[in-house]
Amino acid sequence: MKPVFILCALLCLVLLASCKLDDPESLAQKDIRDILYDISLDFNLGNVYGMMNHVDNDYLHKGKITWHLNQEILDRMGRFQLLEIEVLYIEINGNYAVAHTIDHYSSSLENVDYNEPEDSGYFSYFHRRQGSWLIYGNQGWIKSRGSDPGSGQPQIAQSEAF
Repeated sequence: MKPVFILCALLCLVLLASCKLDDPESLAQKDIRDILYDISLDFNLGNVYGMMNHVDNDYLHKGKITWHLNQEILDRMGRFQLLEIEVLYIEINGNYAVAHTIDHYSSSLENVDYNEPEDSGYFSYFHRRQGSWLIYGNQGWIKSRGSDPGSGQPQIAQSEAF
């Protein structure tokens, strides 16, 4: 009986050792999932400050800064009572990451799903700074330099992270 027990114990140890629970990508995925969970929880509690604590000071998303993100959060809180973020997958590229999610917003009047980052992407782009992941935006901005001044058509510059 003892040899069977020892064999089972060794097999379990080998299986546990083969699981890379602490590899950098797994840890990054867990950290980002935790942030998204915290954001949905803070949204449901009406805690804008808690949500904004996960946003980098250099946030820039499609030409919008943190003030715009704060306003968008307040607008959505005025429209919806609940947010559930369903994480589909997370792409990690060094110190940058993109979370692909379905954000389920609901109220007594309506339910709306946003496929992120395609629909708005406010909470989809992350940057790791000093070991912590923060929402960073896609760093896209509108720049008039290089566009025809008479055309009124600005050019969009996108982040080179992805």
